[in-house]
Amino acid sequence: MLRQSIWVLLTVVLMTSPSVAEGPLGTAPTYTDKKIGLAPAGPLPNEAAFLRRIWMPGLDEGFVPQGLTVVDDAVYVAAYKSVDGAGRGPCRLYKLDTESGRTAGVLDLPAQCGHAGGAAKGAPGHLWVADTRDIFEIQLDKLASSAIGKVVRHIKLTGQVKGSFAAGTGDALWLGTYETFGEPRLYRFPLAKLKSEINESDADASLVVPLRAQGAAFDAKGQLWVTRSGGSFGELVQLDPKSGAVLARFAMPAGTEDISFDSKGHLWAVSEAGSQRWLSWATFFPVVFQVDMSRLR
Repeated sequence: MLRQSIWVLLTVVLMTSPSVAEGPLGTAPTYTDKKIGLAPAGPLPNEAAFLRRIWMPGLDEGFVPQGLTVVDDAVYVAAYKSVDGAGRGPCRLYKLDTESGRTAGVLDLPAQCGHAGGAAKGAPGHLWVADTRDIFEIQLDKLASSAIGKVVRHIKLTGQVKGSFAAGTGDALWLGTYETFGEPRLYRFPLAKLKSEINESDADASLVVPLRAQGAAFDAKGQLWVTRSGGSFGELVQLDPKSGAVLARFAMPAGTEDISFDSKGHLWAVSEAGSQRWLSWATFFPVVFQVDMSRLR
């Protein structure tokens, strides 16, 4: 009886606890037979914290994932098309159905966009896609649509401000710069004061962020999280939102780019490792993935 009771208890725990996804949802790329993981298909950093995983759309066409944001629990991912290893190309925004992994919508972005490094939620029913020197505001369709929505505003970035990555807090757009040296900054721009061209003088706050920062997001408590990555490492860093001081660090897969939180407090992220441009990296993980923050070690 004791052995049977223990078995029943374990079964209940396994059935009610969030489980790590066994394989990515959606459509796998056809340009490689590599297996998910760190070569030779070994475990990824903090893989035990990963819940749902979805193959990034557009991989077979050469798209490289960059920006990501969650709006009303729908996941949107921005990407650029790399031809012959180029770092800029046509940009596209994808909407993902997180239950099935299918692509629920596609929007080709204006020709000025060449990298789509960041994405962030904006005012209700809107989101932003950030490029190096341009940002685009997108009004989302209220009903299901294969086009997602439409671009309703284009803003030029000048001075020290670049749109390498972005974060949204409802009343403000935060834009950060990727750098390999110096003191890159994350700038806060009130949505109510945005104009057709902005620079650092238009920001009402800023803070220094780590080198090689690739994405940023604020959680429900207002805590700031930033990703750092390259071809051989990835990291999720918690920063003090006022001083920029590092409060915590967690290892992540190489190539981890932008991040955003859903209504349950789970983090969504995307990695470019294993896209056609970065297929030679040891890490193969070109997926959108959901992270249980309580499992990070």
